[in-house]
Amino acid sequence: MLPLPQNGVDDIAVVVPAYNAGATLEDVLSKTFLSIPKRQVIVVDDGSTDDTAAIAERHSAQLIRHGDNRGKGAALKSGFASALKMPQIRAVITMDADGQHAPEHLPEFVRVFHDLPVDLIIGCRQLRWPVMPLFRVMSNRITRTLVSWRLGMKIPDTLSGFRMHSRLLLERIELRTDGYEMEPELLLKAVRAGMKIHFIPILTIYAGEKSHIRGCRDMWRFTRMWFSKGF
Repeated sequence: MLPLPQNGVDDIAVVVPAYNAGATLEDVLSKTFLSIPKRQVIVVDDGSTDDTAAIAERHSAQLIRHGDNRGKGAALKSGFASALKMPQIRAVITMDADGQHAPEHLPEFVRVFHDLPVDLIIGCRQLRWPVMPLFRVMSNRITRTLVSWRLGMKIPDTLSGFRMHSRLLLERIELRTDGYEMEPELLLKAVRAGMKIHFIPILTIYAGEKSHIRGCRDMWRFTRMWFSKGF
């Protein structure tokens, strides 16, 4: 793990959307706390039926609970709202609870945010099989091509959930979707608003975790967002 930036992490929050993540959340939080104070780590339990909430509470992370499963985008929006209530927070990192995002990258996100004038940092994975499951490769390449074409710039990874968002971006962008399509929605609106975007490489980790992405359903939601007015 890289050393933390000299100017610290008191202005950084981490939001972890979690749905039935009891098998992996403890390890994710333990590694996250090596870089980010517990008081600045927010777990959003999106209607889990396992011990996700209990694990978050046991590790003293901030906990938000949804009574039912609303979708990853809805969980992220709840986490953003909670993070922005802390006046010292200047940026919010999002990372998944299933272990596919290595917390060892957190210091790099923080360093880039402090060193560069940037509003959105996206961790980019290797979008190729067999490093990534074939369907995920296909869905990522489709959305990457469409989003890059619409924005007129190359976007190497549109669906990565390992990101850092400036307070300015989160306060300015209005998000309408609640599922996995919210992440490309945010990217589209950030670029259109003139926000500065930066990309960093991250580890591509797939170890047989159960994905909560539903292929046809989530691609349909992305397509519907793509053709909707206001996007």
